This record gives sequence, structure tokens and C-alpha cells, in this order.
Amino acid sequence: MEASYYVGVDISKQQLDWQVNDAQNTSLTFSQTANTPIGIHKMIRRWKRAKFCLDELVVCFEHTGSYGLLLATILEQSAICYVVVSAAEVQLSLGIRRGKSDPIDARRLAEYLWRFRDRLVPSHLPSKALLELRGWLLWREKLVKMRTALANGLQANTLTSQVAELGEINDQMQSHHDQLTQQLKLVDRKIRRLLRRYNTKEGQYDLLTSIPGIGPIIAGWLLVYTEGFTRFDNAREVACFVGSAPFPKQSGQQRSPNRVSKWRCVRLKTLLLHGVHSAIQYDPELRAYYNRKCAEGKHPQSVRNAVICKLLYRIYAVINRGTPYVNICQYETIKIV
Repeated sequence: MEASYYVGVDISKQQLDWQVNDAQNTSLTFSQTANTPIGIHKMIRRWKRAKFCLDELVVCFEHTGSYGLLLATILEQSAICYVVVSAAEVQLSLGIRRGKSDPIDARRLAEYLWRFRDRLVPSHLPSKALLELRGWLLWREKLVKMRTALANGLQANTLTSQVAELGEINDQMQSHHDQLTQQLKLVDRKIRRLLRRYNTKEGQYDLLTSIPGIGPIIAGWLLVYTEGFTRFDNAREVACFVGSAPFPKQSGQQRSPNRVSKWRCVRLKTLLLHGVHSAIQYDPELRAYYNRKCAEGKHPQSVRNAVICKLLYRIYAVINRGTPYVNICQYETIKIV
């Protein structure tokens, strides 16, 4: 991704600090602007006045969730190439660094972009349907946490009620718990409607839910994180992303068992572990595999990681093939009977 100008942008809630380097990684200019549509357009106009050709300019900024969404949207509208990177990847790639401030971070992002220009690929925004789906999934996650907190509080008050009068508190907590339960049902229906609407275009939702262990919530998050299965090329990359793919660990004559990496997407890993429990229960093939490996002395968590990998390979198989999953073991059993 060669360019004439490399721009690093450090994003905060209220402002953007940015620096422009040339093709030799020499600093040309730096400044800051407000993290608003007016401020971002003002920054782009300043690049134009400085005779920076926008077609030969690449912008790099860290993934900051909603704070960087406005910048990415305006850059795409202005046909400016940009790259969204992980903050941990930037920090680990530049060696020992001392000191930190927003202007320093902008300079480091520009340096990172120039240093790894041959490896980085341009980023793009997910579709509006996936952004809407992500918002509802996040809201559902918050509702579940609030309901769980109330349920734990009610359970804790059960013992306290034996020595103190907490009936009124318990009634209010139970009322809020019931309201959250009803709200969760509405949110689940909304998520299913969004998935069906997305499914009319891609057909991916029905393909995912045809696999034992993959329900609507797991399918929704898979679509969000893989950006409609365009972000990763194969199942192995997703397995690395969720922290289920084993890697060797050895040095000289010392060899340790292969281990999964600590760098992982915790949310998706947790959801897939829930899917593993369901798959082991309802899929005879995976249940037999899980029981056999545990009987051989494998650690149950290691076997569950292997089952996650199997699920991911099934997912990419049905997505690439475009046909629902067929349980061969169940089909053969029916055929024999």
C-alpha cells in the first residue's frame, strides 16, 4: 500500500490529533481538530490547501469503536484510503517507547503506517444493516447483565431477609427483573427480524443456524465480527481471532504443549463456548469426539477449543458452499433404519 503521504490520527471523544509524513517518513505537518463533521471536513480542506493529493494519501487510526465511526464515514465519502488498526498491535510493533500524549500517538501511528505499508490493507465500513444489528446485540448484552445483577441481588437478599425486613426492596427488584425479561423478549424479536432482513440479501443466517450449536445470537455476532464473512479468508483466521487455534511453544530443547494465544476476542470466544455445549448435547458426532478425547486424557478446555475449530470449519464450509449443513451421521442412521 504505497503512498506519497502517510497520516496518523489519534482519536479521542472530542478531538483528533493528526500528523502527516512523506514517503521518507519525514514529518510535514501536524495539528488537531474537533471530532465533529465540521472539524473533520476542515482537516481535509487543510490537506488540500497544503497540496497533499488525496488520491496519494493514506490515513491510519486505531480502532476506538464509535469514536472513530464518524471519521471513517467521512473519509469514505471523500474517497480517502484509510486503515483501522489494533492499539495493541501498534504498541507492540514499535519497540520500547517512553512517554505518551495525543500528538505523540499520532506520530507513532504515522510511523507505523509507513513502516508496515507493505502489509496493511485498506479498511472499509460494514454495511448499515450490520451496524444496526451490532447496536441491538450490544443493547441485548447490557440488558442481560442488568437482569443477572438483579437476580444475584435477589438471591443475596434471601438470607438477609431472615434478620431484616427487605420485602419492599425485593418486590421492587423482582418488578425490574420482570420488566427486563419482557424487554429482552422484544429485543430478541427485533434481532431476529434484522437477521431475517439481512438473510434476504445474503442467505447467510439460515446457513449458520443450520449448524448444531449455532443459534441466532451467535450467528448475529459472527456476521458482525466477520463483516458478512468478508473480513477473514478462512476458518483458521477466525479461530486465531477467537483464541481457539493452538500454536507451538518451544525454545531449543525445551518443548511445551501447543497453547492458544491470550490475544483473542473474549466476547466471541465466550459465545462459541456456549455453542460448544449445545453442539455436544445435540450433535452425535461432536459428542462422540468430545467424549473420546476426554477419555484419552485431554483437558476438557482443550477439547472444547478443538470443537470450536470444528464448528468454524463447518461455518465456512456452508458459507462457501452456499447450502445448509447436513448431519451425515444422522442421515446415515435414518437410512439404516
